[in-house]
Amino acid sequence: MSRVVGWPCAAPACGQPPRAPAVRTPGSAPRSALADTAPCPPDELTARVSMWTSLEPAAITVDPGAAASVRLRLRNTGDTVEEYRLRPVGDPAGWTRVEPEVLRLYPGAEGTAQVTFAPPRTPDAVAGPTPFGVRVEPAEHPEIRDVVEGQVTVGPFTELRCELVPLAVRGRWRAKAAVAVDNLGNQPLTVSLSGRENSDALSVEAQPGSVQVAPGRAAFAQLRIRPGTVSWIGGSNKHPFTVSALRAGVPEPTELHGSYLQLSVLPRWAMALCSLLMAAVLAFVALWFTAQPSVTTAAKEKPGQAARPIEPPKKPAPPAPSVQPSQAPSAPEKPADKAPKGGDDKKDEGPQAQTIRSAVNGGWYLQVNQGDQTDGTQVGQNPKWTADEFGRNQWWVIHHFPENNTVALEAASAPGSVVDTKAGTNEVQIEAVSAEDLRSGKLPTNQKWRLEDAADGRTRIVNTSNNECLTDMQNDKGAVTWACSDGPNERQDWKIADGQ
Repeated sequence: MSRVVGWPCAAPACGQPPRAPAVRTPGSAPRSALADTAPCPPDELTARVSMWTSLEPAAITVDPGAAASVRLRLRNTGDTVEEYRLRPVGDPAGWTRVEPEVLRLYPGAEGTAQVTFAPPRTPDAVAGPTPFGVRVEPAEHPEIRDVVEGQVTVGPFTELRCELVPLAVRGRWRAKAAVAVDNLGNQPLTVSLSGRENSDALSVEAQPGSVQVAPGRAAFAQLRIRPGTVSWIGGSNKHPFTVSALRAGVPEPTELHGSYLQLSVLPRWAMALCSLLMAAVLAFVALWFTAQPSVTTAAKEKPGQAARPIEPPKKPAPPAPSVQPSQAPSAPEKPADKAPKGGDDKKDEGPQAQTIRSAVNGGWYLQVNQGDQTDGTQVGQNPKWTADEFGRNQWWVIHHFPENNTVALEAASAPGSVVDTKAGTNEVQIEAVSAEDLRSGKLPTNQKWRLEDAADGRTRIVNTSNNECLTDMQNDKGAVTWACSDGPNERQDWKIADGQ
């Protein structure tokens, strides 16, 4: 309950007692207090403006998806007719409604308004007590506006969504996957993750074993999958596995099912090729020992030696000529096509700057955040084309190394700096390299990438150190590398072009 009183206009000399006390002579009648005040002309009289407000009740509880109301009482305790505008303020203002929004009251009259709270069943309405207010503003005298305060408590609700990314992985020695945990409720959640293989053929380990997720946020945990035995020969074997996500306070976990395709170290075609090579070697050895080449010699026995001649070493006979003696070997023909001489050759201008855009949500641009040139600056994504606003931070120079079919991505806004993966993480950043290493391709594996065709003009950018694909996280923080999915994935497919 509150009461606001104001006097918009008050002349200092109007209605105030005189500065010097009144002088009375002996025997004169006493003067009244009103007689000792300075009279106010009728045009200088000002109306007193005041109001009284109250909330019934001042605190209320409401569940998300439901509605609850309190009553606002307002009384005009002034001397003039006034119109009051009512408007909700504070964090709950987005889901608070006041009806009616305007009250017009005569002096001494009282009116009521209904304040209704309808929090949505989304993470925007956070569970717990939240203060609210209703601003009361007189139209004629806005300088005496008031805010009536109360408290609304939003009830909690829980909604959890878990996803295994990807559902199927493959590898010979090990494989990686991830679990995405989305908190769609309005209170923080703690989720424990544990892997369970359906037999002794696999071991599944989650890192970390538990994650804490704020309302409206998502958290990720890595899965490390290792086979129990190595398959050397025999094609591929498929092993199912299960990941359990247990929320604190809930007895039953959420189960995610995936599969691991274990590839053999030596595929079947390699065994067939080895068999053919072994058969060819055996056939060559057999022919070598069974063949008897004929040889001739021009050596003669010297006089005085024993009748038994000594045989000289045998030499193979020279092959017979394949042409008639009358035919002379023709001179080798000169090549007809020669490289043009003079100034007709076009000089190689080197790699040109290009843009790299993801295939999701209209194509976010890969960029060096804020155009910074410092080592370790994150490489992120931006849905807008910034042109030269940050020093060409959305332009890239792609250097090809044909000896191993790899590339290096040089930032046009930071010449001499290339894209790499931060050591021990999957974060993508820029790092300065020498001009000689960039020209020759003598770069570490975390700074070199493979461009793989993904059809429909799309390309996957795979890091050679962890064989993970560059992935668009749809934010302006930073891109990451992630395990490449088996099929199309708009977050891992990129379009490389000469312009925006």
